[in-house]
Amino acid sequence: MKQYIVIGLGNFGLSLAQQLEENGCEVLGIDMSRELVEHAKDFLSHAVIGDATNKELLSSLSLKDFDGSVISIGQDMAPSTLIALYLKEAGAQNIIVRAVSRDHGKILEKIGVTEVLYPENEMAVKLANRLSMKNALDYLPLSDEHGILEVIPPKSFIGKDLKELQISVRFKCQVIAIKHMNHRAGAESATGDFSLKIPPSADDIITSDTIMIIIGKVKDIERIQLLT
Repeated sequence: MKQYIVIGLGNFGLSLAQQLEENGCEVLGIDMSRELVEHAKDFLSHAVIGDATNKELLSSLSLKDFDGSVISIGQDMAPSTLIALYLKEAGAQNIIVRAVSRDHGKILEKIGVTEVLYPENEMAVKLANRLSMKNALDYLPLSDEHGILEVIPPKSFIGKDLKELQISVRFKCQVIAIKHMNHRAGAESATGDFSLKIPPSADDIITSDTIMIIIGKVKDIERIQLLT
């Protein structure tokens, strides 16, 4: 079982810690707020009240037993920078820090943390890309050029199977999964339930309830989205 320390149990930190627990990891949560810690105890393996800028607190932990440490401390960059430095000096591995600005991120990189997160910026970019793409329901960037998109098929695709559409040949991208949305009888919209097929077969037919999950260069996927 993997073990992680999450320092800072605000919205981001607690959500991350909860998801790690749901994924089968053991999490030690640390925060100065008694209220946040008491709330976190309902979800985490361990949650303690403490000031992680206190070097003695960090040194009392068996840091080498943990697979990683995540720091998510408010909007003040000084505490998270100091904690990252102490963790680094103590020999902690896989230090991940939520940065509050690009300058903060540069300082963290100089310290030598494993990864710097910009969750607000990354979410804004993801949302902007999704909103600007025609018929895109969700977007996961893989690189500057590549991504995975959930795409509503153009009308010209309806009633045809994937073999006939030849998407990989025509558009140089690949359908890696298809969703079929399940509608409640008599309802005007989907309930949110769906059936997912990974990978799809060449004989799968695209219907009006199908959502295609496509991987490839974003510019190539956009060519599909421009079809009618």
